[in-house]
Amino acid sequence: MPFFVTKTGLDAFDTARAWGLAVLLNVLTEDEVRLRDAGWAFILEPSGHIHNNAQLTGLSWGTLFAAEDVQWEQVFVTHRGRQEAQKQQVRQILETQWQSLLSDLQRPDNLVVVGTGESVPGGLEPAAFKGLRHDSKARYSEGQFEVSEEHWALACLGMATCGTYRFSREAGQTNWLVLLPVPQDARFNYFRDVQELMRNRGLQYTGVQNAAAHYAVQLTEQLRRRAAAQGSLQDRFSAVLYFTLFGTGQQTKPSQGSQLNLTPLMEAIQRDPHGTEAMLRWLDYCFRLGATKGAEDLALAATELVMRWDLDAYERLVRVFARFIAKKRVRYDNLPDERALTEVMRNVTT
Repeated sequence: MPFFVTKTGLDAFDTARAWGLAVLLNVLTEDEVRLRDAGWAFILEPSGHIHNNAQLTGLSWGTLFAAEDVQWEQVFVTHRGRQEAQKQQVRQILETQWQSLLSDLQRPDNLVVVGTGESVPGGLEPAAFKGLRHDSKARYSEGQFEVSEEHWALACLGMATCGTYRFSREAGQTNWLVLLPVPQDARFNYFRDVQELMRNRGLQYTGVQNAAAHYAVQLTEQLRRRAAAQGSLQDRFSAVLYFTLFGTGQQTKPSQGSQLNLTPLMEAIQRDPHGTEAMLRWLDYCFRLGATKGAEDLALAATELVMRWDLDAYERLVRVFARFIAKKRVRYDNLPDERALTEVMRNVTT
């Protein structure tokens, strides 16, 4: 039986709700859940059935609220001092309302009520963030963007389990990088399997776009390995949503954000999961070398290629990389072979 996450136009909020529903259905059915992006909605279909006496009380459910790798504090980073209370509120809402929520999501025309309910945290959806989220010294207040509590809880669950948060401190200011892949046609088996796929520890970056591009390459490599082992690409992602959060005197606020199109990379590994290995290995090396001191222009060139996939970006990356070869900063075994460059050229559009 399909379930529908009707889109509101808030990309991160909608995607997080889809992942949250996948987590919820996986816990209730103890089976695989398929996610598909139909354009107007995410459609989820569990392989198993929800038993009549199903409850959100088991170990797998409790783990979602106790494990350290579920990033609740980061989701509610704009609600300083209230993260634990917000997490418990998510749990209470879903445990008491999951049946009515799932019943509503079985209707393709279900809608999210806006203007009442719970305020959307900045660590979840930057486009919806407005208003002060905690007390300030001045007697000042702003209205907040609110949505119905059951959809709020679902989105928070999805972001905490499937989103990626990376902390950094620059010039005394705290910053968070937030990344969330958008499923095009994917399967959800267990939240830690998803985390293994989407939370790569070797991510290095010099800026938010650079981070998103490197993350896209690493995610594609994980998918390529699965495709090579399984014989074909089983899980596809259409984009990576990314934005940053920065600390201010009053609170943490979201900053710039956008999305990176993954279609060229998905098509590459679908076409030849074995042949694209050399290309992805070289691009990953460009990002890693570009994260070192004095190599920022290489990071920028690699980012432009993954963002744009056009001939100008490719030529720029080759020129910059050749300059580093001339400076003897590239070891022989890190040089791209003919197969790597051929695969890059296949993705480039003139």
